[in-house]
Amino acid sequence: MTGGKIMAGTGAGTGVTEMAALMGATVEAAANAQAMGLSLLKAEMAALAQMMPGQGSDPVTEARRAAEEAEIEAGFDNMPV
Repeated sequence: MTGGKIMAGTGAGTGVTEMAALMGATVEAAANAQAMGLSLLKAEMAALAQMMPGQGSDPVTEARRAAEEAEIEAGFDNMPV
């Protein structure tokens, strides 16, 4: 290299090419790692959503839960102050 430029024909270009290829592989590996982390997070969120009331329930269970909740609320409305 002279004056900050790569001299043609010295073979220095292959080092830059190899470095660019390694950098591309590194970026690809980082993107794959992030995708795996995000898919794990999505699976955890889906599992938690199944545990929360009102999420992912069948209509019969949801109707029963709503009736129980209405009964509890009606009891609170009749409490003396």
